[in-house]
Amino acid sequence: MKKLSKRIISISIMLIMFMITFAGCQNKTNSSNNESNSKKVYKLGICAYPAFYTWYITQAEGFFKKRGINVKLVYFPVYSDSVQAFNTGKIDMLSAAVPDIIAPYVNGIGLETVLLLDNSNGADGLVARNGINSIKDLKGKSVATEYGTIEHFFLLNALKKKGMTEKDINFVNLSISDAAPAFLSGKVDAASLWEPSLSKALAKKDSKLLVSSKDTPGLIPDVLVANKDMVENGKPDIEKVINAYYDSMEFYVKNKDKAIQDMAKGAGISTNEMKVAMSGSKLFTIKSSIDAMDKKEDNYSYLPYTTEKIARFLQMVKMIDKMPDDTKKMYNSAYLKEVLKTRESTPVPDTTK
Repeated sequence: MKKLSKRIISISIMLIMFMITFAGCQNKTNSSNNESNSKKVYKLGICAYPAFYTWYITQAEGFFKKRGINVKLVYFPVYSDSVQAFNTGKIDMLSAAVPDIIAPYVNGIGLETVLLLDNSNGADGLVARNGINSIKDLKGKSVATEYGTIEHFFLLNALKKKGMTEKDINFVNLSISDAAPAFLSGKVDAASLWEPSLSKALAKKDSKLLVSSKDTPGLIPDVLVANKDMVENGKPDIEKVINAYYDSMEFYVKNKDKAIQDMAKGAGISTNEMKVAMSGSKLFTIKSSIDAMDKKEDNYSYLPYTTEKIARFLQMVKMIDKMPDDTKKMYNSAYLKEVLKTRESTPVPDTTK
């Protein structure tokens, strides 16, 4: 009996030692994994659009580093190139207009919309030369913008409201960065542009703004999307990015001049140009961003509603072959809700002032 007891005690000791050793190995493994995640460099694509320039605040003021995440901003002079880079897995996150993420979603590119950046409130517009005073006057005239982008959609929508189609104009396919100079040099009669190119075009003598996104509130939302790999393997990192973004918003509220300087430097424009460009963007708090994703409304304040309307239009003009199965699935407010638990407030600047 004593021999049996000793044997049981011996086995118990061996089991305890094994468990301690195994736990130590697990801790080392977990520590190694955490260290690996902290070293991963996430690439976030941006292009020349005011609300996307807010990421330069995050970068310049060290908020990514503060949140323990390594993010590299990748600038694309041609907007459609940024969308293509995201679709092919060359970047992990993308700042984009909602119309430009519908086709990738429909085509099976894994993505989730994790943050609402802004609604265009005048940052997009259709500008024309002297003598063209209305949309109807564009008939037979040359109009430049970048095919397949939000500005193309905006142009088609403006024409449709006046009973016109792309066939009624001479459509000129140019990148936004090229469309503005083409208008300024008189090579085209009109151009559909976003800021800061829009302000540069409007600076031309006798140019006229025919319509802007201020006339269609909620029609052009801009968002941050994460790719499938990041969604599946980097949920905590998505929350860190969102936290870093709202650190930037708080900094923008308290240090407006420095925030504008950060954006202007990154954009390569003057601080005054940056202020004007940002005046066309309506920014969102965490709560209002969550509401836009989750609070069901039959109007453009509800992102899935907006997305469905845009998708139907894109299908009508043959930009997509089929409708998304459920536009609500494109949006995931869970990350924002987690971030909201740890923040006392989420102010955003009033860019119109």
